[in-house]
Amino acid sequence: MPVVVCVAGDVMLDIIVATDHALREDDDTPARISLSAGGQAANVAAWVRHLGGEARLFGPRTTGAVGTMLDEQLRQRGISLHGRPRDADAGAVVSLTTQGHRTLASDPGDLSWIDASLADPAWLAGADWLHLSGYLLLRAPDPDVLVAAAHEAHVRGLRVGVDLASAGMVTSFGVQRFWTLVQDLCPEVVFGNEAEWQVLGVEPASLADVDCEAVVKRGDRGSGFFDGGIHHEHVPVPGPVVDVTGAGDALAAGYLVDGPDAAMRAAAECIAHQGAQPPAR
Repeated sequence: MPVVVCVAGDVMLDIIVATDHALREDDDTPARISLSAGGQAANVAAWVRHLGGEARLFGPRTTGAVGTMLDEQLRQRGISLHGRPRDADAGAVVSLTTQGHRTLASDPGDLSWIDASLADPAWLAGADWLHLSGYLLLRAPDPDVLVAAAHEAHVRGLRVGVDLASAGMVTSFGVQRFWTLVQDLCPEVVFGNEAEWQVLGVEPASLADVDCEAVVKRGDRGSGFFDGGIHHEHVPVPGPVVDVTGAGDALAAGYLVDGPDAAMRAAAECIAHQGAQPPAR
């Protein structure tokens, strides 16, 4: 039976701008630009599906042209969509990729979809994981609905995963406030890059005290996996680096589907092509 992952969080129009050199100020810069469904939650769901798992996605859905296009792209990937479409603004993220580095500018769009329906037993039924995008935690008008969703997931036997998402946004949100919210979710695994863990001031190994695994994403130096006091460092899988956008999302999906080795393979596959989601089949 395939692993079933319920992913909750951002679904956005992903505008990827790839240049060979830094942008020229007050001038034009040649670039390769693509438009696709994106957002951390959508990316994780797409990679879960690509890796052989079943993906359910609960995120913002809008009735306009952009929202309709995003829904169609995600459905074509075999992702089951949850949450009702609303007459609202879709979110968008611009990802500037230059020489293996990326810079993001995000507009989350409508946030009214983050409500008590996240704890609806129907979309969680029979699943193995509930994975919460860190952006969801950082933008939720009422974080209590996320705690309720995690509680419902635990009651139904699901494991809960959380991604820390953004060091800068965690700082703006309030470090202690954010970490308290993460703890209230009682996750079984927390994903974050080195900057995010550093901002939190939390040692990944210490999560073993609360029966929680930790994953530290180290970019081109690989990733660290902390499980029950056991620490393993995994070097990157060799291969080309075309676009690092979405690598952390692919890594999280691989881990949820089949553990650390699958996580590293998925990250390597992601950065070997343009875009944050798997190549369309």
